[in-house]
Amino acid sequence: MNKAFNVKRSSRRSILAGGILLGLSAAAGGSLLSPAPVAAEPRWTSDGWRFCVNCFELFLFDITVNESRCPQNSGTHQPAGWTFRLTYNDSQPGVGESSNVQANWRHCYRCSALYWGPSATKRCPLWPGGDHQWLNPYSPYPPRQFLLTHDVGQPSGWQNRWRFCFKCSALFFDGYAQKGLCPFDYIYGHTSAGYDFAMPVSAY
Repeated sequence: MNKAFNVKRSSRRSILAGGILLGLSAAAGGSLLSPAPVAAEPRWTSDGWRFCVNCFELFLFDITVNESRCPQNSGTHQPAGWTFRLTYNDSQPGVGESSNVQANWRHCYRCSALYWGPSATKRCPLWPGGDHQWLNPYSPYPPRQFLLTHDVGQPSGWQNRWRFCFKCSALFFDGYAQKGLCPFDYIYGHTSAGYDFAMPVSAY
């Protein structure tokens, strides 16, 4: 009799506990057992990003770009080395950012360089009006927000040591003793700050 009584009491407690959990779930407007998944924002990739041998900046080199402008004599960027493919979205600024991904990187339609949009020192080599610009009034495409991976070392198929220049806001390769050409400082070149970014290689 005691054994049967214990079984019945345990079953009753289980039913009560389950009812409490379901009640809490309903009060919270969802299920504690199977929460609804959070949909990620749509993302795409952009190929054709190159290292400029003159200024060391990362710039877009493909048929969608009308021209590029390098600090070296205001001529065009000169590509060298590997080709990189970057991920982007067209969401609101900051969407897609995480602990190892920084959002708000933009493509300057005036000089083709990649730069960090929120910076207060967006120096573009195209003068006058020397700020980088990403809102191209002549483009039929929505503005792109690039998502850069940082502080992960150098995984296979990636290249790190890409840095933010706090003087011109462009992304440049900081793997050489010489620091390239910065449109804000032609004497000492770029000056790095912040994260160590890694770029995925699409072609060697």
